[in-house]
Amino acid sequence: MLMLAGAGLLLAGILIRWLTARYDLKDAAVESAWHLALGRRTAEKPTALEAKLQEIRSQPTWTGKATRTARTALGHVLAQAMHVVAVVLMLAGLALAAVGFVWR
Repeated sequence: MLMLAGAGLLLAGILIRWLTARYDLKDAAVESAWHLALGRRTAEKPTALEAKLQEIRSQPTWTGKATRTARTALGHVLAQAMHVVAVVLMLAGLALAAVGFVWR
């Protein structure tokens, strides 16, 4: 039973990490660096950071740009917090699974 609960926590942590990754600017920077290093960047396929900047620049007014920038920054902060939660869930899930394996 503990192994099943541990597996559930581990999967929940992985799911949270996967869902919040698109809002994390650090992940976007790493992805952009890989695209540039591997030569995959083209005019039709911008890097992740360039795509985020294009979203901000596409707003017609200064207030729209400021709002989009604030939403991007807030999304990054919340993504960082959720990544911590995801890591804690994954570690707790691994610990529960290990305890369940030892006590079976």
